[in-house]
Amino acid sequence: MNMKYTFLIVILSLITFSSCEVLDVEPSNLIMDEDAIVDLKSLQFAVNGAYNQLQSTPFAEDGIIFGDLAADNWIHVGSKKEYAQIDNNQLLATNIYVEGIWNSCYDEINIVNNILDKLEALDNVEEVDKNYYKGQCLFLRGLSYSVLVKYFGGVPLRLEPTKSTDQASLNIARASVLETYNQILSDLEDAELLLSESGYNRNPSFADVYAVKALMARVYLYMSEFEDHWQDAADKANEVIESHNFSLEDSTSYGDIFDESSVSKEIIFQIDFKNDDDNNAIADWTNANGSRIEVQAWDSKEKESSIYDVFESNDYRLDATVIEASGNYYSEKYGDLTEGKDNVILFRLAEMYLIRAEALNEISYVVNGDAFDMLSAITKRAGLGAISAASYPTSNAFRLAVEQQRRLELAFEGHRFFDLRRTGRIDDILPSTGNMDDNNWLFPIPQSEIDTNELIEQNGNY
Repeated sequence: MNMKYTFLIVILSLITFSSCEVLDVEPSNLIMDEDAIVDLKSLQFAVNGAYNQLQSTPFAEDGIIFGDLAADNWIHVGSKKEYAQIDNNQLLATNIYVEGIWNSCYDEINIVNNILDKLEALDNVEEVDKNYYKGQCLFLRGLSYSVLVKYFGGVPLRLEPTKSTDQASLNIARASVLETYNQILSDLEDAELLLSESGYNRNPSFADVYAVKALMARVYLYMSEFEDHWQDAADKANEVIESHNFSLEDSTSYGDIFDESSVSKEIIFQIDFKNDDDNNAIADWTNANGSRIEVQAWDSKEKESSIYDVFESNDYRLDATVIEASGNYYSEKYGDLTEGKDNVILFRLAEMYLIRAEALNEISYVVNGDAFDMLSAITKRAGLGAISAASYPTSNAFRLAVEQQRRLELAFEGHRFFDLRRTGRIDDILPSTGNMDDNNWLFPIPQSEIDTNELIEQNGNY
């Protein structure tokens, strides 16, 4: 399969890009301009196609699993040898699932670049509609680059449609990590302004201004590994919290967050699987009753402990998160084994509380201050009661409490590995097992990109 010439009209229909289909060394992020975007209807169709791309396996399945598989929440027990590399932190640049993440992100980026390129010239589309769909596209581009930078570090910034296969178009050097983050923020700041007065009804499967703010809060949190953005992270998270458009589920209905048959009041943005031809295999790979189980909820191959053991027995989150079956532990967050329509939640309110708690503590530890209130909202919902300075009397003690609650609250949602890396805790928690830790725990740039882009440099000594 040659992915070099991917026509717009094909991509903007239902995209079912599988990570098993990314074996080519030629780039898969080219869209030939067929003048397909000509009016509001075709613009809507194009943006829907961009959202369909999020349903690809690298975004909605691998991209969620890897954040826990590379850490201490899941181990690999299935047949995918490339998953074993991730579990063992001994990655090769030829890993097709890592390549799938790279290709899917750049496919998405090029789809939205093509839409943005066409959008401004649509004289027959009202400005309010242009602004709305432009904001959607900028959010999706920012989201794609936020995925790339957390896996690979600084990456090539492609901000125009790639319409040619000549080497000059393909050769783009990597931006630095901070340059990549600043481009993400530039897109999101524009999207925030464009979507702030859109007038469209809220739909958690399409970005609104609060999805943008939630992504900004997360980006600022990650950027704080490199420069101080704690206040920015705290402020953006608070804008979502104080909007009162979302609320935490009650203690006894925690499991409802992950029930794809309804929309939880906690969800800010999700990848929605609901149509006959939209499905994923995440339950089949992670659930105790799956037919193709690839991962189990142990902390290491030795199976000495599980995240199950970290939960207190009276924690309301336990039964909805992890379950014991036949002597092993499995995720319970994804359970649609019949149709494969589990929605994949990318942003929810609980994360905003956790971001604000962490950021406020890093700004200044205040005994029983606002950071304690934020973290207490999470622990009280879990049935564990409020926390206080009596138990967490120092900034570092509070920092570790946030780490623990992020692990429990966001288990199997793709955060754990990146949390440990950005906080400098990864060497304390994960064993030094191979080439990933020699590269500051970054994933390798796919070999296909190294072979194609003459200006790109590999991470470390992969």
